[in-house]
Amino acid sequence: MSTSKTISKQTLSVIGIGLGLMILGMIWSIVNTALASIQKDLSANVLQLQWMMNCFGIFLCVPLLTMGKLGDAYGRKRLFLYGLITGLIASILAGLATHVGLLIACMGLFGLAGSSILPLSQALLVHQFPESQKEKAVGLWSIFASLSLASGPLVGGFILNFCGWRWIYWINIPFFLIAIVMVFFFVKKEKEHHKLHCDWMGIGLLALIIGSLILGIMQGPTWRWCSYPIIGLFTLSAVSLGAFILFEKKSKVPLFRPDLFAQRSFLFSAIPNACMIGFIWVVFFLVPLYLQNMMNYSPMKVGLILLVITAPVACLSTYVSKLYSKWGAKALLTTGFFLLAVASLLQSIFIPNSSFGLLILCCFGIGLGWVLIWGPSISCALASIPHHIAGTASGMFTTLQEVGGVTFLAIAGVVFRSTQERLLEPKMKQIDAALSQFSSEQIESLVTNPIFVEHSLGKDSPIIPWLQKAFLTGYQDVFWFLLGISLFAIVLSLFISKRNENLS
Repeated sequence: MSTSKTISKQTLSVIGIGLGLMILGMIWSIVNTALASIQKDLSANVLQLQWMMNCFGIFLCVPLLTMGKLGDAYGRKRLFLYGLITGLIASILAGLATHVGLLIACMGLFGLAGSSILPLSQALLVHQFPESQKEKAVGLWSIFASLSLASGPLVGGFILNFCGWRWIYWINIPFFLIAIVMVFFFVKKEKEHHKLHCDWMGIGLLALIIGSLILGIMQGPTWRWCSYPIIGLFTLSAVSLGAFILFEKKSKVPLFRPDLFAQRSFLFSAIPNACMIGFIWVVFFLVPLYLQNMMNYSPMKVGLILLVITAPVACLSTYVSKLYSKWGAKALLTTGFFLLAVASLLQSIFIPNSSFGLLILCCFGIGLGWVLIWGPSISCALASIPHHIAGTASGMFTTLQEVGGVTFLAIAGVVFRSTQERLLEPKMKQIDAALSQFSSEQIESLVTNPIFVEHSLGKDSPIIPWLQKAFLTGYQDVFWFLLGISLFAIVLSLFISKRNENLS
């Protein structure tokens, strides 16, 4: 009888933890799928949509390194519950938003929630099982993470097709509530807490480095690159980076260990992985906008197309880990980035109404490249790291990949917006006149939505070809940028040390 109760309590605790992990895991892909709908409804421009996703990334990666230590000091269960509650509040507020500014703030809250939920979920799952079943707990965490990654685009497309974008947030509310109840009542409490050793100075400097860098990149075209605010932001980022490196070398409890970059396998696995994550962030941001604003695809169809990217990651990770043992990281990473390079090249020569088959082929190539790079780069980076600093190395690796995501998304947005502005600036008087029934804020949004303008003004409007050309050229330029990233990462991957390649 008692055994049955124990098993049911353990099952409920695992479901609660897994549910929280899955909700936060799906937020990123679901919101990317919904960006075109949000843009249309709230008259958001591309810069504001960028800030939505980059706020999520910044608030996810800055506190990520310290959440494990805070969990050790104050209780992993308690901190995990705070993360769930933060996600619940963000879901309620985001669904009520009438201005994109509130959505940007809510995405920051989601990132903050994720910074505690993602790292602590694995530790909590392990704690629910006996010592002999730890591998089972890690396996369950991988299953939950894979399911959230694969199902996000499909769930997002379904909700958008039938309920509207607000429900991508509101649908989370009952699941957050269920997860909170299950975690509160059924997850085991830790019996002991450790003294807090937290590198607060390091966290502050890391926030300055990332925040000022991203703000400077994203606002550069608007505030002008040579203006004092932009120069000041880049200077602040560089000075903070220097101070961060010096401080971390002297700190007794460092967030980062700069000496790990002397490890060849860590350096030449972590940086390519950050390039790959940046590539994926850009693809998930721009491709849904292209499919809906240029190709007039339904959200459901967009979700199915994005599923072609995520499905290989969910389905082939185990097989790729076996290939890693056989072939090593160098072969898999170079092959993966070659696939990303080919997909980038094909995307960069897209034309309106391009072949659906070519689109699917590109998406599958991106998904295959993703799975060939992600797992092997993690394994290779951490394989030669001593056990006593493995946690620090893992945190560094994860933080670097998130920094890669927000940085490359910021740069890609600048490339897209700059190309558009360059092509449309000589024609803005005619565009403003044609769209005179709309406000200036709406016009700023509509210039990146040729399909909506076509529906409003008719196919014969002379401004439609201008908007289409500007969008498509910006889109193509971004994929030329991604091609450059892929080639750069291939070169870096060639420097992976051979002695860490074959671990079988």
